[in-house]
Amino acid sequence: MTAEADADAQTITRSAAALLLLNELHYPLAHRGAELIRVLHELADSAEFRATGPHWWSAFDEHARHVRRSLLGATALASTAPSTGSTAPDSQELSPAWDWALAVCAADGRTRQRALAQETLPLGARALIPLLVLRCSDWAAPVRVAAQAALTDVLASSGPAELVQAAVMAWSCEGRQRGEDAVRIVAACLAGAAPEVWSGLLTDPDHRVRRRALSAAVDLDRCETAQLLALAGSDPDAVVARHAAEQLLRSFVPPGPDTPATAQAETVLRRLLASRVSAVRAVAVTVLRRAQRPDLAEPFTADRSRQVREIARWVLRSHGQDPAPACRARLARPAGEITPGAIAGLAECGDVTGPQAADLLRPQLTHQCPGVRAAVLRVLGTMRPPAVTAAELLAVMDRDPAARVQRTAATLLEAAAATVPRQRLNDLLAPGRPAPLRAQAARIIRAAGTWDRLELNLRLLHDADPALAAAAHRDVRAWATSAAAAHSRPTDEQRQSLLGLLHDAATSGDDEDVRIIRFLLTGTGRP
Repeated sequence: MTAEADADAQTITRSAAALLLLNELHYPLAHRGAELIRVLHELADSAEFRATGPHWWSAFDEHARHVRRSLLGATALASTAPSTGSTAPDSQELSPAWDWALAVCAADGRTRQRALAQETLPLGARALIPLLVLRCSDWAAPVRVAAQAALTDVLASSGPAELVQAAVMAWSCEGRQRGEDAVRIVAACLAGAAPEVWSGLLTDPDHRVRRRALSAAVDLDRCETAQLLALAGSDPDAVVARHAAEQLLRSFVPPGPDTPATAQAETVLRRLLASRVSAVRAVAVTVLRRAQRPDLAEPFTADRSRQVREIARWVLRSHGQDPAPACRARLARPAGEITPGAIAGLAECGDVTGPQAADLLRPQLTHQCPGVRAAVLRVLGTMRPPAVTAAELLAVMDRDPAARVQRTAATLLEAAAATVPRQRLNDLLAPGRPAPLRAQAARIIRAAGTWDRLELNLRLLHDADPALAAAAHRDVRAWATSAAAAHSRPTDEQRQSLLGLLHDAATSGDDEDVRIIRFLLTGTGRP
C-alpha cells in the first residue's frame, strides 16, 4: 500500500470514528470525551481532511445534536477569540474550531444563534463553511437569518477553494426544506467567480457535483469551449459528457433551419464524433442532419452503438440516401476493417433477407474477431426463415472456443430447444468438456421442457464442476417453487428415472424441495 493510500485509509477511519463517538450517547461522555477529543484533533491535523464531503458534515451535524460540550472541556464562546486553525493549545481540550462546530450544531437554538455571531466564527477552519450552509436551512428562523448573513460575509472574502466547498455543500442540501437559501447565496457568488472555481467544480470526483456544476455554468453562461470539449471527450459520467456535448452543439450548430456547418463547427463535430461515449456520438450524429453533412454520418451506420447506427441511417435517409449499399460494401473490405457494428448495421437496414444476404454474411463466420462471429450468427439466426440450422448451431458451439459465440448459438437454440437432439446436447455436456460449453448445453436442455429441466438438475447436483452443481441446486429450488410442473405430467419412463435420481439426490437436496418433487411425481410426499 502506498503512503498516500495509507493516509486515505487512516483519514476515513478517523472520520468514521469521530461520528461513532459522537453517536454513542448511551456511554457516559465523561468517559469518552478524551477519546473523542483525540480523534477530532487527529482528523483536523490530517492532510486529507478536505476529503470529508457534504454527507460527512451532515452526519456530524446530526450526531453532535445532543453532545454536552461541558464534558469535553469546551470553553465559553463569549470568551473565545476567532481562530484560523483547528489545533488546540492543550491536547486534552477541544480546539476553538471544534468547540464552535459543536456549538453551531447544538440542540438549543439560542446556542446555535450565539455561535453564528461574527466575533465567534473560526475563520479559516475547515468546519466553517459546511456548517454555515447547513444552518442556512435551520428550522429556527433567527438561526437561519444569522447563518445566511454569516455565509454571505464569509464568501465575500473567501478564495476559490472555499467557494468550491460552499457550492458543493449547498447543492447537497438543495433538496432539504429551506435548502434553496444557501443555493441562492452561492449562485450569486458563482456568477462572477474566477475560472479556477468552475474548473474545480467541473472536475470534482463526485459525478453529481459535476452534473450540477455544468447545469449552473450553463445557466450563468460561464461555459468555455475547451472545458466543454474536455468533459464531452473524457468525463467518465455519460450524463455529464452528453450535456457538455449538447451545450457545445447548441453554440456551434444552433437549432433552426438547416445550414452548412462552419469550419469551426466542423472541428467541434469531428471531436465529438470521435468520443468513446456513445451518448456523445449520438448527439453529434443527430446534428449532422441540420449541418448538411451526411458524408460524416455514413461511417456511423457501423457504430458499435445501436442508437448511433439508427440515427446515422436517419441522417442519410433525410438526405435521400439509402444506407444499405454502403453497409453491404463494407463487408467487402479487408477482414480487419469489419466490426460487429458493421454486421449489425447491415441487418438493421431492413433488406437483409434471402440466400443472397446469407451468402454475403457466411464467410465472416470464420472471422478472427469473436464479436464479428457472434454478430453474424445472430443475424443468420434471426432471418425469416432462419438461415442457419440447429445442426450448424450445435457445430459452432462445439468448435468455436469463444464464450460469446457459444452464448449466441445457445440463445438461438433455446427457442427450439425441444427439437434439438438430446444426445448431441448430452455430448456437449459430458465431463471433460470446457466449462462454458457445458453451461450453455445445460441452458438449452433446461429450456426443452419441465421434466427435462428437472432431470438435468438432479443429474448435475453432484457434478465435479462446482459452478454447474450450484446452478443445479438453485434451479431445483426454482423448479420446486414454480407452478409449471402442476400443468404437465411425466411419462412412466420419465417418472421412474426421476424417482431414481431423486433418491440419489435426497441427501444433498433441500428436504422441502424433495418432498414437493416427490409429491408431483407420485401424489404423495412420503419416501
